[in-house]
Amino acid sequence: MKVSFITVCFKTPGLIRQLLKGFEAANVAFPHEYFLVDNAAGDGTGELVRERFPWVKLIEAPRNLGFGAGNNLAMREAQGEYVMLLNPDLTIFPDEIEKLVEFADAHPEYGIIGPRLLHPDRTQQRTFHRFPNAFIPLYRRTVLGRTPWGRREIDRYLMVDADTDKVLEVDGLFGAAVLVKREVLDRIGYFDERFFMYFEDTDLCRRAWESGWRVCYAPVAEFVHYHQRESELKSIWQLCTNRIARVHIKSGVQYFLKYYGKPHPRASENNQ
Repeated sequence: MKVSFITVCFKTPGLIRQLLKGFEAANVAFPHEYFLVDNAAGDGTGELVRERFPWVKLIEAPRNLGFGAGNNLAMREAQGEYVMLLNPDLTIFPDEIEKLVEFADAHPEYGIIGPRLLHPDRTQQRTFHRFPNAFIPLYRRTVLGRTPWGRREIDRYLMVDADTDKVLEVDGLFGAAVLVKREVLDRIGYFDERFFMYFEDTDLCRRAWESGWRVCYAPVAEFVHYHQRESELKSIWQLCTNRIARVHIKSGVQYFLKYYGKPHPRASENNQ
């Protein structure tokens, strides 16, 4: 088995239909399996998949487990040489997955690889980043990010100075579409389930670097990502009403507590 594909969803049957239709049309050339983890069993997604996409291995979670724990359910069953995570809000094009896997085969030093993701208008998304400092969640999710110092910190975090047409070694990747070597997961483990959503992908990349694997952004393949910033706040007071924003900031706190006082895993490279 070459690749195990995994999608975790929560009340998005329309997006799942479009994703899986696109995946079917892509007609992936190598042996593969596809897991769909339904974090909201009972919303009709399971019935849709069983009737329309019987080739998908459906896992119905007992409750909403979040992104990391949901992916872990499928990772424990996955048999592929690679595991590829695909968000529900992606559009897949023919030959693009094959390009990414071909690149991974040719570069065994990279344990986690992210493709180019585009907005529907074909503009570039920032899907890679430097490891964040403790203020990044606040800057990204509140009006503080509109201040001059907030914008500078966000730009540094999102590597706006980087050339997105080149292969780049990066600290971390956002988990909307990433290819992970099975060997990496066998060595470092799966997602840390203390993170319900957000920062679990950064944590996985950090553990990969700590274990000697490299992480890269590779624009050899591209997908369209209908990204929505559900946790963005228009004012600081929306912390009281925006649950997703609170989850994001909570995950940030958990991440920084986990790595407090620990050295940057790429410190020796960055000092060269």
